[in-house]
Amino acid sequence: MLNQAVFLQLANLEPQGYQSAPIEPQRSRTSSNTAELQNPYPSLGSFLEINPIPPSQNFVPDVPSRRPIPNIILLSSDFCSFYADESSLLLYSNNNFRGLLPLLSQEREQQHIFLQDVPSSELEFILRAIYNIPTRTHTVEGNISDFQILSKCINWLPIFGIQPKSIIVPYTHLFDKILSFAPLDPLEVYALVAHYDMHDLAIAVSPHTLPVESSNITEDLAQRMGASYLLRLLRLHIGREEILKNLLGTEPDLHDETAECGFEDQKSLGRMWNMGVASLTWFVRADTATSLIHEIIMAHTGDIVCGECIKARDARLNTVLTEWSMAVRSI
Repeated sequence: MLNQAVFLQLANLEPQGYQSAPIEPQRSRTSSNTAELQNPYPSLGSFLEINPIPPSQNFVPDVPSRRPIPNIILLSSDFCSFYADESSLLLYSNNNFRGLLPLLSQEREQQHIFLQDVPSSELEFILRAIYNIPTRTHTVEGNISDFQILSKCINWLPIFGIQPKSIIVPYTHLFDKILSFAPLDPLEVYALVAHYDMHDLAIAVSPHTLPVESSNITEDLAQRMGASYLLRLLRLHIGREEILKNLLGTEPDLHDETAECGFEDQKSLGRMWNMGVASLTWFVRADTATSLIHEIIMAHTGDIVCGECIKARDARLNTVLTEWSMAVRSI
């Protein structure tokens, strides 16, 4: 079993990694009252050879052929090892992976970097994002708790100099995973991706916000979204409501007068249509269902007996439903 106390002394808890030189050996008194060295501590690398730390299941020495050969070992705060390579960690980092890389030549023999504030679950996420490995959740579908963990892990990326939008792009596993949470809490997911300017993901998430009233956007959510993404979201919601109102505001066309239905008779269709629209106004939202529109308009125009008026109503209603279903749904 790993002696964690010894490990922490060897690691020396330095923010830039660890102290590679052995720490001062302990001294003990002999019967002759002279001090002599007893069991000096080894270097960190030697210590870990004797007391190996179990590796992460997905970041082991023998990596899949599609990944570079590991040349460094990252150690999490809860003592789990992750085999990785410098080039991949530095590829997207603008601060040399929190100033930890590249390793100095004299450190190459050690190859260990102790991340004292990063637990294994979060370090694994960081590496999964960098290497584009599918992320795991506690349930098949994922839940809010899984999203909160994922969100916390994404916040680590900038600390290591990695802009989330540089690696969370379309067709990556993490892009799809974040998007899968959008139906569960669309505003939170949108706020997360907007905060890190993940434009493509924000577009993909925004349709999931349509069922949510814009009044549910709290001050905290608005601040995380930022002015630009907040404005675009509000424009989407308000714009769709205006589109539907404009579509409903146009009455069915009049038809040629017949013996049974003159122009004055056809005005009753317009009145019924407008009564239906007035009733529907209470339900106009960014995600108003076409089935609801159809139901309310038909309920208010069901007394029409003129065949030509019915055709005109159906033609207008079908136009409304078709254009509404095709209206823009994303920012």
